[in-house]
Amino acid sequence: MTIDLLDKFKGCMLGLAAGDALGMPVEGFTAEEIKRSIGAVRDMMPAPEKHFHYSLQAGQYTDDTQEALLLAESIVEATGFSLDKFTQKLIEWGTAWVLDDRLDRGVGFTTKSSIEKLITGTSWMDSGLSIPTCGSAMRVAPIGLVYHCDLNIVARYADLQCIPTHSSSAARAGAIAMAIGVALCLKSFPREIILRTAAAFAGKVDKDFAERLLRVGSILDWDPDEAMHVIGNSPEVSESVPAAFYNFLKFEPEDALVAAASSGGDTDSIASMAGALFGAERGSHWIPRRWLICLEGHERLERAAENLFELSHLLCGI
Repeated sequence: MTIDLLDKFKGCMLGLAAGDALGMPVEGFTAEEIKRSIGAVRDMMPAPEKHFHYSLQAGQYTDDTQEALLLAESIVEATGFSLDKFTQKLIEWGTAWVLDDRLDRGVGFTTKSSIEKLITGTSWMDSGLSIPTCGSAMRVAPIGLVYHCDLNIVARYADLQCIPTHSSSAARAGAIAMAIGVALCLKSFPREIILRTAAAFAGKVDKDFAERLLRVGSILDWDPDEAMHVIGNSPEVSESVPAAFYNFLKFEPEDALVAAASSGGDTDSIASMAGALFGAERGSHWIPRRWLICLEGHERLERAAENLFELSHLLCGI
């Protein structure tokens, strides 16, 4: 089946948000806790009482999708990636939740601390923290979409968008891997090549991360629980990004996001990144209707995808 390129853009943004919302209510739980209380996370659910996302309802997403939208909209407004424009968006977003903590949807320590430095006047060149978490990887998909025609540009801009918040080499490598993965999914490359190429580009920045990512390909025949135990599921980029690629390589789309959301740890980010990869590869038709009907901001996500597609047409001549 030939998949319309515009639908791949939409699928990437919708898949990203759907994975985020699916994993949201169990973020931070262990796989055993999820299995004991829910079984498998197959449907959108509100966050349970006393959870740090307790105010979020079924289908609402976290800071993962918020940041991806900020990056997408900054690219569109600047008619191309602009670090100054993206930083401005981060400052505006951060100022909102600094003034009203109810708007904070689980912003990680690295991102939060960096944005607070930006708000107080620190330059984006000096604001990022050298902590190897996945905040810059979980938001980077729009870079892979817009610049998919040139992988060197994808890698360069994926790296640059890390700077205001994540200066760690591993965090930067994880963002590069995700952006390259999205670009190659959009171009319908075989998954094994996607994994190897993403690792090759990431390895130019952090060889240890690249080795951990490549290892995913060697354990696809293992039992999924055993494989995830080896990969890990924490917010550290060397665990969460390989976990997202593992689910992408191992399962069919819906099963992959269910597995990612049910495996514990940083469930929203892992499912979100897996959803972005599947959406870029397969478009939006695989996303279950029961997820889409309650997914927050459906129109904003599709509009961002349409705008990114039009800009990509201008920049890449597609």
